[in-house]
Amino acid sequence: MSDTFNRKVFLRRILFSFLTAVAVILVFSCSSPLYPFNYWEDPNCFFTVGAGILRGQVPYRDLYEQKGPILYFIHALAALISQKTFIGVFFIQIIICMVTHYYSVKIASLYVEVTKRLYVLSVPAMMLLYSVNSYFYGDSAEEMILPFYVISFYILLKTLKDKALPTKKETAFIAVSTAMAFWIKYTLCGFFLGMVLIFLVFSIRNKQFKKLLPLILIFIAAFIAVSLPVLAYFACNNALGDLYTAYFYNNIFLYRNVSDSIPLSGIIPYSLILTFIKLSKNLYMAAAILISIIFFIIKKRFAELISYLTLFLFTTVFIFQGSFIGFYYIFALAVLTMPALAAAEAFLSRLKAKLYIAVPLAAGLAVLAFVSSFATINIFRSKDEMPQYVFAEYMKDYPGATMLNYGFLDQGFYMVSGIAPTEKYFCGLNIDSVLDEARISKEEAISSQRVDFIVTKNKTYSFEGYEVVKTCEYTTRDFNSVIGTDAFYLYKRAGI
Repeated sequence: MSDTFNRKVFLRRILFSFLTAVAVILVFSCSSPLYPFNYWEDPNCFFTVGAGILRGQVPYRDLYEQKGPILYFIHALAALISQKTFIGVFFIQIIICMVTHYYSVKIASLYVEVTKRLYVLSVPAMMLLYSVNSYFYGDSAEEMILPFYVISFYILLKTLKDKALPTKKETAFIAVSTAMAFWIKYTLCGFFLGMVLIFLVFSIRNKQFKKLLPLILIFIAAFIAVSLPVLAYFACNNALGDLYTAYFYNNIFLYRNVSDSIPLSGIIPYSLILTFIKLSKNLYMAAAILISIIFFIIKKRFAELISYLTLFLFTTVFIFQGSFIGFYYIFALAVLTMPALAAAEAFLSRLKAKLYIAVPLAAGLAVLAFVSSFATINIFRSKDEMPQYVFAEYMKDYPGATMLNYGFLDQGFYMVSGIAPTEKYFCGLNIDSVLDEARISKEEAISSQRVDFIVTKNKTYSFEGYEVVKTCEYTTRDFNSVIGTDAFYLYKRAGI
């Protein structure tokens, strides 16, 4: 087969994956231009810190947030495109989805023939994945790590099929992926630790110790190569201590005081129980994981089956090892839905289903995904009804004003208004109840009237020297599928 033919096939497949990604992200992510705004708090926190980096503010030192620094660097890239919209995030999400789709087909190609029917099925499969509860409005740490998961998973399955250890380049990529997970959200490293264990057992069983040693050295070197620029950035900004305190110490130790911690002996059963509970609210993921397991059993791919279950266990134990559990954590298992595409193609191939059968089936699944999505209730809504835009319109008459998002997570008031946060603790945090410095700092900012405007949510306060000048309500669906209304209040400092 000629290089020209291979290049044409590659370009066609990449183009198809790109077009699929554009369609999926346009419809299922609230960062899309089809939506007025991404209403989810977490992406707004990431973006505010990312935009702050462009202004010279340093994460943890100048703006306190709790995820990993690479997540903020990614959003700094997005902010280079626009600091007042999520359009930059939208483009990044398209790249993520494109890579995920492309490698989902490559994973399927390890077990079934790549047909037009397979490509038709791959589109609603991606839509269903992006419609689940845990994807929510889009732009989570779990989404950002997804392409690294999927490519590494493909490498693992390919090596198991070939009965060989990964190449040096593949090992380096897995190491880079592990480092990315570590510096985005280190509880996402469980997937890669499970993979390392699988390769270790494989090498011992096949007596390939000599081949394993150089791969270990490559892994360590590649991990360090990613980590050094991160550490250098904080060292150059005299913020290594802030990185350690906020990202490691507080997350590991203070978070355990937010709610009851789990004893070491109970982590595995606790994690598995939580996994099944969370999957019950993400039925497509649950069905795809079950189908994948059955597929490996029917195909008698027991090495893949054992590896799959190992990755499942390691991933879930790590993401659910803490005492604070987010509904979106389970999206880390999205990578394990990929073999279900091969199973669907194998099933239809066995039935000798024609393409004209697959097309309406795919269309029906796409409609199901749209109806199931937690985001689509907001599609095509007007910006004018959103509190972020209502308040920004009022505050634009006060150039140079400062603002504090008080008592709740950042929900985009900084972004839309263009007002840069001046307070280190620029919004409410899950950790506020145990981090005295955060509470005291915000109370001092208000009592000393360091900020001109204050935004609160679902609660009014008697702030001395401030008065409510705007109120706005917004109705949408939350992660429990409950449609409810949030009320926001804008306070202005007297005398400005």
